[in-house]
Amino acid sequence: MTPRSRRLFEAVISGQWSVKPHGALTTHHPDLSLRRPGRPGMTMVEVLVVFGIFTVLSSGLFSLFLTSLKSYDTGGSQGVSDTAVSLALQSAARAIADGMSASVSSGQLTVQLPLLNNQGNYDRSAAGNTVKLYVSSNKLYQQINAGTATVLEKDITAATFTVSGGSVTITLTSRGQLGKEIKTTQMNQVVALRNYDAS
Repeated sequence: MTPRSRRLFEAVISGQWSVKPHGALTTHHPDLSLRRPGRPGMTMVEVLVVFGIFTVLSSGLFSLFLTSLKSYDTGGSQGVSDTAVSLALQSAARAIADGMSASVSSGQLTVQLPLLNNQGNYDRSAAGNTVKLYVSSNKLYQQINAGTATVLEKDITAATFTVSGGSVTITLTSRGQLGKEIKTTQMNQVVALRNYDAS
């Protein structure tokens, strides 16, 4: 038997080739499909496993989202509070910096300014406007003489004033809220009265 005949014989025996009528040969190709016999879909166990994995991943992502949101609200609330008290201190310092004297009564700061002459200069020999600073309804107010009080800054919950000679110490507390997070900030500033006369 020649080598070619032997190979054809082995192919027919193994089932890869079959003999048709009139001696024609045909090739049988094995089933290359990945589908296992009798398994056209997923079982209930496989569905439950996939659902369990999806639930665990979803819970982890949701927890991470809530943590990030809380951190954002905390940082944002602190930023709002810090900004409010800083701006309030600057406004208060500008309002009283030109004063000659200061006093505190019932939590209110009263600063006496010198007279402003026709040339726009202060005359320390005469009294001019009085400036009052106080907190009410979480707002820092400024009142000049008996006029209508104006709001210098919002979200200020408390103010403490201390007078020592020609300087005034202002301590303010602010409140900032973003979402459900509430933060407070307390800052103080010492303001030297420019027109204070030590004599």
